[in-house]
Amino acid sequence: MTRTVASLLALTSIAAAALAAESPAFEVASIRAGQPGRESIEYVPGSVTMRNMRLTACIRWAYNIPDFQISGPGWLSEVWFDINAKAGTPAKEAELRLMMRTLLAERFKLTVHRENKEMSALMLTVGKNGHKLKQVETEEQPSFKTGKLNLTGKGATIAQLIEFLSRELRHPIIDQTGLSGRFDYFLDIAPYFTEEMQRNGGPGGGPPPDAPGIVAQALQAQLGLRVDAKKATVEMLVVDTMEKAPTEN
Repeated sequence: MTRTVASLLALTSIAAAALAAESPAFEVASIRAGQPGRESIEYVPGSVTMRNMRLTACIRWAYNIPDFQISGPGWLSEVWFDINAKAGTPAKEAELRLMMRTLLAERFKLTVHRENKEMSALMLTVGKNGHKLKQVETEEQPSFKTGKLNLTGKGATIAQLIEFLSRELRHPIIDQTGLSGRFDYFLDIAPYFTEEMQRNGGPGGGPPPDAPGIVAQALQAQLGLRVDAKKATVEMLVVDTMEKAPTEN
């Protein structure tokens, strides 16, 4: 019996090592303590540079999900890091995200699992009079820029729009538009925001409570997209283990 258990443990270790070896990884990476401030991330084929990133934000980027889909201890949003990582090849964004997962697992001992949770969500659909997005055919990189209470997409996707709005509203948005492809669009919510709303904000530095309604008005009027609040099942990424400090560079 003891030999059987030992054999199973050995096989498990071998399988884990093999899986780690198959996971794409950066060739070199430096992780240093950051500080509260403006988070930023820049990436080009083969490298990623993060500044003042909370661990929650690092996980968000690695798994390409918004904050509200991450469930874990509160301190994940209370520690900041600067990360400079380079691949051995000019890897594209999707592979860089996989490499970041490997980095977080190796240096912070991150382990996760996924589970479904029912919560209030915003359903995005096309309005009864049709959408006002301009579909474009382009091979160029999508451009998605934000200004003060506005955003501009050039050859961008609906997914990019939803990702940004979900993060800013701290609320899940489910795409039910059926729109694929790339679009040019501009959304300006400034006309709907009073000075009092901008001044007071919401709890914890978040958006004001009526922000979803304001964004819904702008989406309907400017892009022909409708927003309705409903209950939905959302897949969550649950952090099982993670260390506050990374292993040494």
